Amino acid sequence: MIATEVKSIFLATEDTEIKMGMDTPDDLIVAYADVIAGHRVWLQQFDKQRLKEWEDLLKNNPEAAICEAETGKLLSDHNVDVRPYEDLSHGGPDFLCTKDDKRFYVEVTCITQDVATKKTTLSPSYPEKVDAQFYRFLTKHILGELRKKTKQCAGLDLPCIVAVATLHTHAGAHCFRKRAVENILTGTTQITMDNVQEGRAAGVPYQTTALSDSAFLRFSKRADGAIECARNPISAVLLCAFGLNPPRVYGLLHPNPINPLDRKLLSAIEFCRLIPGFERTDHLKFEWI
Repeated sequence: MIATEVKSIFLATEDTEIKMGMDTPDDLIVAYADVIAGHRVWLQQFDKQRLKEWEDLLKNNPEAAICEAETGKLLSDHNVDVRPYEDLSHGGPDFLCTKDDKRFYVEVTCITQDVATKKTTLSPSYPEKVDAQFYRFLTKHILGELRKKTKQCAGLDLPCIVAVATLHTHAGAHCFRKRAVENILTGTTQITMDNVQEGRAAGVPYQTTALSDSAFLRFSKRADGAIECARNPISAVLLCAFGLNPPRVYGLLHPNPINPLDRKLLSAIEFCRLIPGFERTDHLKFEWI
């Protein structure tokens, strides 16, 4: 059972080694020097303007530049051929990817440490002594990121993945774990009981959701109020906690995208999906594949 806004913290969840958070941009440049160098060499294969644009991003927003580099490395490590795709004048997805004669796009967005701290109340660095405390999931903020990226993914001829990445150690450990990914699909849940006796809730508790911050679902504005899909230009989402060692990455699939993604192209990554039939019932069930 989970509450509406706050969750309990557990140390080193899901067998992940904790990496300390970085305090300054210089710390980040040092900590991710190998990834930065590798991405720089990779970009040199292409036109000089792309390298310059990324170097400028590294200077002005190092977290975003590092998350882009980490995502490119992640894809390459999964035997994906990665090429820059973004039109420097008009925008578009960051990468065009090919594997097994199938192609897809990847667009990267970064949740900075400052934003993650503000939204979750978690400090960037993992504390040496961990006591029980409360924090918020990033569910609503991730929805906002996906809303902004929907237009960028619209009108494409191939599946498009949005990679939501962060270097925030604490948020990566607790807001990018399986339960949090499920929460992104269903929206924030709350405990519900059907009966009230003498001013107190009674009966068997169960979880409900208003879908208010679900990534891909909403209630129709029609009279029947049926569940309908939203943001279907996005085929899938990758949740990338690059502040952990090794990085933790989970995926979630859109239940009815315009361009479905063959999740076998990233077979080493676990994806969460809704089990078909939810449109005809009042129950949301999901599975990990």
